[in-house]
Amino acid sequence: MKIDITDYNHADEILNPQLWKEIEETLLKMPLHVKASDQASKVGSLIFDPVGTNQYIKDELVPKHWKNNIPIPKRFDFLGTDIDFGKRDTLVEVQFSNYPFLLNNTVRSELFHKSNMDIDEEGMKVAIIITKGHMFPASNSTLYYEQAQNQLNSLAEYNVFDVPIRLVGLIEDFETDIDIVSTTYADKRYSRTITKRDTVKGKVIDTNTPNTRRRKRGTIVTY
Repeated sequence: MKIDITDYNHADEILNPQLWKEIEETLLKMPLHVKASDQASKVGSLIFDPVGTNQYIKDELVPKHWKNNIPIPKRFDFLGTDIDFGKRDTLVEVQFSNYPFLLNNTVRSELFHKSNMDIDEEGMKVAIIITKGHMFPASNSTLYYEQAQNQLNSLAEYNVFDVPIRLVGLIEDFETDIDIVSTTYADKRYSRTITKRDTVKGKVIDTNTPNTRRRKRGTIVTY
């Protein structure tokens, strides 16, 4: 996997280099996780698999002493139940859900930062939000990196948030052989129970045309 990065409020200066290295190494060695879509317009086609991606990140970070599913203090539980990952002063949210959840992540990160909330025995100083690139086919209305970037750019322009944020986008090169993990779940939409998982080679085919106004999603194929 490759990554793209956008920093807000000097996150590049505040982020602990060792903690970022652990995140970066995890993402760069991660294969693309896919599953078959069950949506009417693309039944059976391969789309981005958020469950498999989340599990891979968890399996890599927890052994490196990143806390997982950190409970949100009761006084702030109107913004959710837990934080995906945290270590020392750094919060990590893996956001592949519907696009409005980015604003929730941003607002609560701002609140945690201003209240100096403990993440891992240290007050929260910086947030990392991980998203997927628009190039990957995905479930309808789910957040992608370029969309998150547009939202945060607009908010930052008017100083809506002060918390340092590093926005990360998962991407790949078009038309390049890559490692792909293809998973079949007991229920295509909601299950986390794996019935079959294969590691194969594949690529993301570029479906753009000279008349494309904005970069469209590609098509994922395996072989």
